[in-house]
Amino acid sequence: MSDFDPRKDEDRAYLAGALTAYALGLKPEEVLSGGRGSPAEARARQVAMYLLRASLGMSLSRVARAFSRDRSTVSHACHVIEDLRDDPDFDIWVEQLSVGLCSVAVLGGASFDDARVACAG
Repeated sequence: MSDFDPRKDEDRAYLAGALTAYALGLKPEEVLSGGRGSPAEARARQVAMYLLRASLGMSLSRVARAFSRDRSTVSHACHVIEDLRDDPDFDIWVEQLSVGLCSVAVLGGASFDDARVACAG
């Protein structure tokens, strides 16, 4: 197994997926699997994709490659989660996940300034 590097898109995807899985009581493998999975797993994957896009400022294409998905799938996921954020409880939950993801991404090193700017905005 190679070393974890939060500067790599694939490792950031793993981090977002694992964080979301933990918050929902799922296994990271279920969220990060290549298949569709259950509705809960699919929703968790959508949240993880959204976090990478909205919190870390990764492009749709980069998120898509990191999750081995199509760019339009990531775009759809981001729209779904953004719509769900109209619910105040869901919005707070996603914001807390974002804070957690950003706190680890900023510790990643070389991309410190990029991650800090993305997490601040």
